Amino acid sequence: MSIKYEIHGIKNAKGEGKEQKYVHLFAHEPQSDHALEDDIQANCSLTKADVRAAFSALRDHMVRALASGSRFHLPGVGYFSLSVGLDAPDDKMRADYIRLRNIRFRPERSLLSEVGSGVSFERAAFSSRSRQYTEEQLLSLLRHYFATHTCLTRRDLQRVAGLRESAAKKWLQHLTATGVLQKDGANNAPVYMWRG
Repeated sequence: MSIKYEIHGIKNAKGEGKEQKYVHLFAHEPQSDHALEDDIQANCSLTKADVRAAFSALRDHMVRALASGSRFHLPGVGYFSLSVGLDAPDDKMRADYIRLRNIRFRPERSLLSEVGSGVSFERAAFSSRSRQYTEEQLLSLLRHYFATHTCLTRRDLQRVAGLRESAAKKWLQHLTATGVLQKDGANNAPVYMWRG
């Protein structure tokens, strides 16, 4: 099955006036624990209980290894190691200012090679990004909407305008501040009326 993707761009990403392109992959939901246990049980002599016990022991060993400062190697998969940062004023350097940021993963070459030989990509027919509007274009869309509706919610704006949640919130905040819309209702469930 092909992995869906789309191409995005960041304008002036490196300060050189050029747009930098990058690929956004649409990841599928991960397999559930129970489905993974079923799959493993179907492909070897381990029972689901054995698989759960092995995962638990593996996790415990990984925690001990990483907490002691060792890298953790999962054979055939790769290496896990700590990523830390320093949260300290410039003039102070003490161990209690060091914080765990993340756990890094470096796959083995054989894993990368095997995944690479089986992966394929297909451009998505849909986009994860908000549609781009000028203020006049959005106002025109809202005039049309309010011709048949008395109020608007954030979700309505997302659906009608093809916006993501954050973009819809920004537009509603802007249009309320400029007096085009009037906010009413509870703070956790506001509705907007046309004042245009």
